[in-house]
Amino acid sequence: MESKGMEQLYQKIANQLNLIIPELWDKVLLYSEVTEWRDKTFFYYYPHEKNTPVYSLDIEDMDNVDEDEINNQLRQLNEYLRELWNQFKDNNQEPWTNLTFELTSQGQFNIDYDYKNLDEEDAYEQQVIWEYEKLGLVPDKNRERDVKIIEEYKRSKN
Repeated sequence: MESKGMEQLYQKIANQLNLIIPELWDKVLLYSEVTEWRDKTFFYYYPHEKNTPVYSLDIEDMDNVDEDEINNQLRQLNEYLRELWNQFKDNNQEPWTNLTFELTSQGQFNIDYDYKNLDEEDAYEQQVIWEYEKLGLVPDKNRERDVKIIEEYKRSKN
């Protein structure tokens, strides 16, 4: 059940991503977790006609980017995602625990809501697995913990 308020929030989230990304891009994949007490959001985008995604926290290190401005924009993005989460509660729907928001530069988007209880989950492991699943990012062999996380994840899927 989509409400008008939710549609507006989807648009605000898409516009906010466009404000944050400092270059032409083709696709964005965003991950967000929201609960009563915490939230976590990150995203990757693919620069125009490139195959290597850029991590949202790397944007502030780019040339000609104002770190404070980017951090303010990221905070605003989090607020919109918190609003979206609250919309579910306000509409008497089960609030999601995490979501993946996919957006193309043509404005097409897809949202996958998940309701998995994340209280017992390791947030870092969740991110490594999400990056592997959604972006095909395979951890560098030097990052032993990440390699072990993916190996364990693959075993659990078999």
